[in-house]
Amino acid sequence: NATRDSGEYEIRISNDFAVLKTKAILNENDSAIFSQADSGHGSSYFIKSDGSLWGVGLNDYGQLGDGTTTTRPNLVKIMDSNVTKVAAYYHHCLFLKSDGSLWGMGRNYYGEISNHDSNSSKVLTPTQIFSSGVTDMAVGFHHSMIIKSDGSLWGMGLNAHGQLGDGSTINRTSPVQITTGVSKIACGYHHTLFIKNNGSLWAMGHNEYSQLGDTTTTHRITPVQILSSGVTEIAAGNIHSVFVKNDGSLWSMGYNDKGQLGDASNTTRSSPVNVESSGVSKVEAGYRSTTYLKTNGSLW
Repeated sequence: NATRDSGEYEIRISNDFAVLKTKAILNENDSAIFSQADSGHGSSYFIKSDGSLWGVGLNDYGQLGDGTTTTRPNLVKIMDSNVTKVAAYYHHCLFLKSDGSLWGMGRNYYGEISNHDSNSSKVLTPTQIFSSGVTDMAVGFHHSMIIKSDGSLWGMGLNAHGQLGDGSTINRTSPVQITTGVSKIACGYHHTLFIKNNGSLWAMGHNEYSQLGDTTTTHRITPVQILSSGVTEIAAGNIHSVFVKNDGSLWSMGYNDKGQLGDASNTTRSSPVNVESSGVSKVEAGYRSTTYLKTNGSLW
């Protein structure tokens, strides 16, 4: 959360292992200095409007990319410029630069950052994965997914539940191509969602709680189609999934013990259930929570 205090924002990061604070100084004109942010398990990342990448928090696997494994209670600069997007989940982080290059740092035990070194599971400084051509990426617990400019989808890292979607449960220490025609990607704990250019929704990986939404609890090692068209936004939580359709409706599926599906129950749902009938523009999913933005600018 963020609180305004004498021209500063205080960002409080809380999880199972740490409660850390940092202060990010605003510009003199009070304009926002952060253009995008994401958080992992006890660490947070921010892209400033000048394209620089910053991190704070847990750093036990080098996920802050500062060359150490020292936890940082204050913001540290990771990259000087040209960063356009950052994605983090547990103990690893990927970021995209304006030239289409993809970089990663942090835990690499299963090859989630590629270039796997059997002698070390920690990547302490940013390592280049692709030199160009990447347009989007998402990270799960120990896997990473990448979309290239030609719409091809690639995956690497842990694959015990088929979350990479390559037809196997073999861990991949370098990127493998999964499919083509992909426009958006989201990763949960051990599952993956993606949207194709035709608006169809697909899912693969861990499905014990029906988070794939295919009416079963069967793990899927290849992508299974959930909807044939009309999907515009997706998000994956720990073991639940949510999506927005082109009519502005919001849908959810999977585990629901904390009400994260938003259907006024705690019932696990094996197929998509409607949460909002219209007016939703964007959705995000946390560990066991869901947040969405409506077209009128209200946050829920």
